[in-house]
Amino acid sequence: MRRAWFWFLVIGGALAVPAAGSAQSVEFKPRNEKPAERRLATFLEHDVYAILSRDTVLLAGQAVSGNVLVLQATARIATTVPGSVYVVDGDLFLRPGARVEGDVVVLGGGFYASELAEVTGEVVYQPNDLYSVVAEDEGWSIVPVEEQKKVVELPGLHGFGFPYYQRVDAVTLRWGAKLRVTGWAWQPTLEGELRFLTEDGDFQGTLKQYWYPGNSLRFGFEGERVTRTNEDWIRGNVANSLSFFFVGDDFRNYYGADRFAFVVSGNETATWWPSVSVQWEDATSKEARNQFVLFGDDEPAPNPAIDEGETVSLIAEIDTRRRTSTSRFEGRLRLEAADSSVAGDFSFVLGEARLFWLTPGFAAHEIELFGIARGDISGTLPRQRWSAFGGRATLPTFDLLSFYGSRLVYGQASYLIPITALRVMMIGSPKVLVRASTGSAWEAGGSSHFETNLIAGVRWSVLEAGVAFDPGGSDPSSRIYAILRFPGDL
Repeated sequence: MRRAWFWFLVIGGALAVPAAGSAQSVEFKPRNEKPAERRLATFLEHDVYAILSRDTVLLAGQAVSGNVLVLQATARIATTVPGSVYVVDGDLFLRPGARVEGDVVVLGGGFYASELAEVTGEVVYQPNDLYSVVAEDEGWSIVPVEEQKKVVELPGLHGFGFPYYQRVDAVTLRWGAKLRVTGWAWQPTLEGELRFLTEDGDFQGTLKQYWYPGNSLRFGFEGERVTRTNEDWIRGNVANSLSFFFVGDDFRNYYGADRFAFVVSGNETATWWPSVSVQWEDATSKEARNQFVLFGDDEPAPNPAIDEGETVSLIAEIDTRRRTSTSRFEGRLRLEAADSSVAGDFSFVLGEARLFWLTPGFAAHEIELFGIARGDISGTLPRQRWSAFGGRATLPTFDLLSFYGSRLVYGQASYLIPITALRVMMIGSPKVLVRASTGSAWEAGGSSHFETNLIAGVRWSVLEAGVAFDPGGSDPSSRIYAILRFPGDL
């Protein structure tokens, strides 16, 4: 039955593909605040595309003359498309060997790509937008469906988020909610999170109030009492919590802060978005405590003291994100300026630049690059703006967070080779890993001394294990390591 159904889709799909530039018209009026919709409208204006309006399979070697438009259907592609593929209210599967020589744009549907498929252009995937595709006498009409946003939203499991675990606060239990006034033009929202710290029995909280004058802009206020860190670029909250619970590795330093800010920012779903904020922060030191660790030493790494006091600063940031089925690029530039003659206790200008780039290598191999540079451009940075690294997530042959200073530079380059013969559904293929990492952190007026690790290992889903070798010094050393790694982690 499955084979019969498969060939039904193949034959039916072949019959369903009209010639590019056919007389069937597609009517669509984009919304100005939706860049992806404007992109679709430009695509439709050229009127050079084949339309798939029912479930279709395009086998390897099957000829496709140019662009493809999928309307409210499922397309499974294993051949070369010498153009772009646009999908509206449908699903796109790129099978091993598929090659799209243009862009892939999926609006209001699903996108599923094999590691052995290739898209040479850009991938725009917006599954949360809703559209209605209506068949008419001479073609189709695409109508955006305005989603009725909920007045009350409870993230996670009924508002409860994943609990955090680290060496200064122990377990942090979290509950949050978002309220939205749907009847008002600018859709004002009030978002809050209440946190309970089991170490001291204290409560913390965050409250954010935003207005949305358009889909590409928001502005509002943020206030919170929070435990902050400058090392979230190393590991996300989940991976860091699990690493500390299992083996006692906490890849972050912390300080407490009362914080209030006025924020204006772009839409984070865009290819790039800026943000500007004015922030007041009152910072305090926090001590590391003995916490339960399943495997390893319960004695925690010390948490360094900061320069307690108030900081009033202007923060400007621009972020970018671009992805295809086989590549991903993310970048950030950030400046923070504080002047104690205006307000606060500290004067400084802090700059930060970081990037992550995942791109295809030879055959189905992957190249993964990451770099970060941050430090004082002028003035003296208070210690709550210093950063650290070291340990199995960055340089495994060195102690945890052993590099620490007001200036930090770190970079790594990885080459990954998937073992497709061992691929497991929902988990993927294990990947042989070769990586070079180098970095340094130092105080202003001090000297930088860069250390390097060469690493060989295996990465499979959220697990990574390998051997790290330190080639520097008179007595080179090596260390075996294993670590959890989730998407977004180093």
